[in-house]
Amino acid sequence: MTRQPAFFPEKTLAVALFVGAVALVLMCSCGGSTSVAPPAGVKALTVTTLEDLEQPPAGTMTLRSAIAQVGADETIEFSPALNGGTIQLKIIGESHSVLMGEVYSGMTYQGYAERDYGKSALYAKKNLTIDASNLPDGITIRWSGDDSNRARVLAVYGNLTLKNVKITGGYSSAEPITGGTQPYTLARGGGLAVWGIATLSDCAITGNKIAGDLESSRDRGTYGGGIYSDGLIMTNCVIAGNSAIGYGAAGGGIYSVGGADNSNSVQSGNDATIQQSTISGNRVTAQHAYGGGVFTLGGGPTNRATMYLTNCTIARNLAEDNPDLPEVGQYYYRGGGIYMGGGSLVLVSSTVAENQVTGHEAIFSNKSNMGGGGIAATIGDAHVVEDMTIQNSIVVGNKLQGVANDVFTGSLINFNSYGYNLFGVLDFSQILVPVPDWTDLVRKHYPKVGDHDGVLLSDAVSVDQAHRDASITSAGVDLGEHVVLWYPPAARAIDQIPSTSYTVTTLAAGYTGFGVPADDFLNRVVAQVRTKYGAIVGAEFGSSFGDLTGVTFYGPAVTWPSNQQNAPWIAFWRSLDSSLGNQIGTVQLGEDFWESFTPGPIGAENFSSTSTNHKIQPVIVEQRGSLRDGTLLDIGAIEH
Repeated sequence: MTRQPAFFPEKTLAVALFVGAVALVLMCSCGGSTSVAPPAGVKALTVTTLEDLEQPPAGTMTLRSAIAQVGADETIEFSPALNGGTIQLKIIGESHSVLMGEVYSGMTYQGYAERDYGKSALYAKKNLTIDASNLPDGITIRWSGDDSNRARVLAVYGNLTLKNVKITGGYSSAEPITGGTQPYTLARGGGLAVWGIATLSDCAITGNKIAGDLESSRDRGTYGGGIYSDGLIMTNCVIAGNSAIGYGAAGGGIYSVGGADNSNSVQSGNDATIQQSTISGNRVTAQHAYGGGVFTLGGGPTNRATMYLTNCTIARNLAEDNPDLPEVGQYYYRGGGIYMGGGSLVLVSSTVAENQVTGHEAIFSNKSNMGGGGIAATIGDAHVVEDMTIQNSIVVGNKLQGVANDVFTGSLINFNSYGYNLFGVLDFSQILVPVPDWTDLVRKHYPKVGDHDGVLLSDAVSVDQAHRDASITSAGVDLGEHVVLWYPPAARAIDQIPSTSYTVTTLAAGYTGFGVPADDFLNRVVAQVRTKYGAIVGAEFGSSFGDLTGVTFYGPAVTWPSNQQNAPWIAFWRSLDSSLGNQIGTVQLGEDFWESFTPGPIGAENFSSTSTNHKIQPVIVEQRGSLRDGTLLDIGAIEH
């Protein structure tokens, strides 16, 4: 278990300002384009035909030929005569596409190695730039094979830059391999599979599929119906109508590894960023189903990368059970819109609405197997999730088994609000218990200025005025309908956020004297609950716990969850949460509770707390690229 600071206000602000600068340049809606000439000195190969030919005639440049011929620092462009056209791919360029992938020995993670990703219509083992920004209506690249002739559209073992391109029709399927240690090809990235950094602008990744094998495995997950990538930088894109099906599947729209080769991702530049984009109507169907819209792994089991989503709409995605598989062993369904498999998540000025999780409810290891109709984080220590930070966003109208459930924090270290958020239902039931060795007794930095939970969908967004794409059909909650691109804000979201900066204050608290049999801090916690909330919970609250002297926290700080001495400590906090229920509010013991302790000696222990002010700057543009104006701004991705 690793630890990093609870807040990253400087980086969040930098990302927000960067998004604003990009928006002012683009000033266009999702899927639009801007005409940008290649940088001086960069050579370009020009595609002159929409045909896909093995041997094009002299003087004709196909996309396939251009990919084969393009060199370092060269760009593939398109003849103006191809504006708005579709390249119908019909040739499988590589039957055994090689990219990196995770490797396990039994249940033990071994790192990343080259794996067989199966059939790709187009494959490049080099950095690749495909730029259609000179075409007002862009270019479409479509795999034209039917269900009996499956292939993803494009796989790149290197960095990929894609501008003003639509990728559609891809179908990556797990197929048996004879010989070797890999029994099936990896069904990953129905539209795009990239081991490198995928940089996409003004693109649409729609109507792609992946189908994995139906056997239990640790390293053959079915990932990324639309996009599977190691690194991801995405601006002004639509990821919609994609699907993933298998035994274990994740990321119906996007699966972001997040920088697997990086050991200090918070400062490395390998964090994933998604800006001014829509992720809508995607689906995951599996016995282990995660992230109907987006799955972020945070760099893998040994890294701690962050995914930043700014000015985005994540709508009507679905994570569901695979009906073709029997209920054998364990099965899990989490994160209809977004799932955090590792690292951290920062959500700014975005709307997460009408996503769903369905499946078969069960309890495994004393925990529910389902969570997070809108956003969910993982539970446990297999993949470590750190922080979830949400600012100026709408997360409402998401459902778990048909019941309102918007944010499930899993075993996050911290849930952080930067203020002016609208939530439906927040579920903190599995958030990490206090860790005094990190001065981290406070886990839930909520509510802050302008925050509200218990908000109804109709009060936050205008569903009946949702803006839909004219041609992309949904594979998600609203199967077969045109996908939702964005929602106008409703009454409770309009004119709420100061247009100038505002301050959010956070509290860190801890105590010394833990790890010894004489530690009686938990007795003092129970007594403080009675003092502060006795009128609500009763004067005898917590008497069933008995004398808690000696129930204490033990290090070492990095691996404490695996130390069996901490089992009583963890059990106490879970029991305390259960006993409190919703009597004292959604957050239970939040910052106001810990502020009620007086710093200094409390018996054998010494309590300390520190308040920190964070200057928060609202994002100055919205998803469509328009400036937010007025003295008060709207919550969510869209300004009214």
